[in-house]
Amino acid sequence: MSKFDLRDISQRLASSRDTEAVVFEFLGYLQDVRPDWRATLSFYEVSRDALVNVYFRQGPQLVRRDVAIPVEQLPPRLVRKFFHPNAFFNGSDRRSLLSTLFRSSPSYELDPHEASAIQPLAYGAGWISCICLPLADQEDLLALLVLVSDRKGAFGGRALDDVVPLKNMAALALAQHLYRNARRQGGAVEDRGAPSAAAEFQEKIRRLNAETSDLAEQNRAKADQLESLTRELETLDRDSSQYKEELARVKSQLYALEEQSSAAEEHLREAQSQVTDAMSRVSELQRTVGFMKEVFQVLGQEYDGDEFSRTLVTWFCEHFAVERCTLMIHDETRSMLHIGAYRGLDAGVASGVRVRVGQGIAGWVAMHRKPLLMRVKTEEAPVQHTRKDVYNSDSFISVPMVYNNRLFGVLNLSNKRGGVEFDDADLDRATLAGSVLAMILGSRDLIRRAAA
Repeated sequence: MSKFDLRDISQRLASSRDTEAVVFEFLGYLQDVRPDWRATLSFYEVSRDALVNVYFRQGPQLVRRDVAIPVEQLPPRLVRKFFHPNAFFNGSDRRSLLSTLFRSSPSYELDPHEASAIQPLAYGAGWISCICLPLADQEDLLALLVLVSDRKGAFGGRALDDVVPLKNMAALALAQHLYRNARRQGGAVEDRGAPSAAAEFQEKIRRLNAETSDLAEQNRAKADQLESLTRELETLDRDSSQYKEELARVKSQLYALEEQSSAAEEHLREAQSQVTDAMSRVSELQRTVGFMKEVFQVLGQEYDGDEFSRTLVTWFCEHFAVERCTLMIHDETRSMLHIGAYRGLDAGVASGVRVRVGQGIAGWVAMHRKPLLMRVKTEEAPVQHTRKDVYNSDSFISVPMVYNNRLFGVLNLSNKRGGVEFDDADLDRATLAGSVLAMILGSRDLIRRAAA
């Protein structure tokens, strides 16, 4: 059903004192019912083949803008559709052709590249959707309605179905006022006599009023039927208390089932989340196992300790998307840490790094022999970044390398790719890698001690 009260609209348009009053009422209905639409109405002057007198509503005011836009400057498809539809046909029956076009194609939606051609007739600029509708009396085009909106797809089929009856009634009212003005000036309406035209207008208004009355009568009949059904239901409710009790019991059971269903859905979501987390942990574990498998395969062969330490640091960074990794060797005689292997650090900087045990992040980990995982910067953290270098996040990992109860160094990880935080899986991998490196360094130390 239309959102407009057609009967009220018909009466108000028919009782308007002049054409501008009709335009004011017509645009006001569009503005009230569709707040996102901005409407303008441009009158067509046949003698000049141009659109003149653009009207639009600005709050409670009707604003008129005098323009003269020749039809030939409008989009060609719009011109062929509404103004000169017989330009490509040889037939002389213009009346039947225009009637067919207005009846089957009552609107024209503009393409984006046609916006500049229609802009002088539109309300404001910057709109996204635009559609044009003709106001015609029989086959005589009276005016062009231009609707714009900032919302994409604002002029759907149902919205236009509501506008078309209102547009037709506005066209009849405008034609009637134009005829009256012409009669007062001593002129005559083109292609038909004044008495017959007035009678035709009145007949159209009468038919629209009759249709509106029929619709109102149908609505009243439906309302009476609804009221009758309501009374029957009230009677059944009063006469059947047992039915009410049964209905209440069923409702109670239904509510209980809904609560159980909601609880089951929540448990299912939690289970799905746990399964997802478990699958993620399994995937990370598989990556870790694969990495350690490759490491132990190399350890099973002959290798150089220093070279393998550098290779292991490089493998670790490539496998687990770490951009910076440093292997710091513990010098027991001076209680210092220096960099033995690294990735993502300038060579000149790496060679000069010396950290005393107990100082900074690596020194703290070396002294306490405890791994450190920092996800985000907090006040409770035992140590913080010195900020002497560039980091993509506050997250880092530092693990001690201990073998046979001796500290051989510290493994530091930072700058995970994309600024992602390190997690427990990264800490486990770093601990495993640190243990392997500690075993390699410890074995070399035992060999040196045995040789000594």
